[in-house]
Amino acid sequence: MYYLYEKIEEPKAFKFTRREEISLFGCNNGYIPWLLKLSLNKKDNEPFKWNIKIPDALEKADYQSQTIIINLKPNNSKKISLYELQEVWGYSSSNWTPVMFYLKGIFVDEEPKQIKLEKFKRNKNKFVDLIFSFAYINGTIKKGNLEGKWTAPRPSATNSVLLWREAFNYFISEYNRKLI
Repeated sequence: MYYLYEKIEEPKAFKFTRREEISLFGCNNGYIPWLLKLSLNKKDNEPFKWNIKIPDALEKADYQSQTIIINLKPNNSKKISLYELQEVWGYSSSNWTPVMFYLKGIFVDEEPKQIKLEKFKRNKNKFVDLIFSFAYINGTIKKGNLEGKWTAPRPSATNSVLLWREAFNYFISEYNRKLI
């Protein structure tokens, strides 16, 4: 599950208030393709490497003080796993786009106790940093336009993200830059 939250910084913590459930994928209402479209030029063509810094992109789109949060275990009542989406890198080629997500862990497999997902506060020193995840999208970029549905495949036995050398090298170089 993906959500848009308001995020307010306090001296030692962040306060989060859930605004709405959103889609990350899909050419009609997905946040990733929508934010990506805002930065494309007519010369952008596959193979095409791209990057979205989520806080900056949301601010440019007039979503000040907003963030995207992923609930990785929405049906688990015993553990909470909330991650803030920081950046997305994509490598659009051959009508597909593998993507790498950079996440910050807000709650990583924590017991719910008194946590209310609609509104909560989290101390800055409790965040878990440098978490990465991969997915792939049925879509690409040609002549500055998004082509395809920009959806993630449905769960199946073959949902593994296959990375050819060029895409893998791109993601490794971006990962290494985060460590510096």
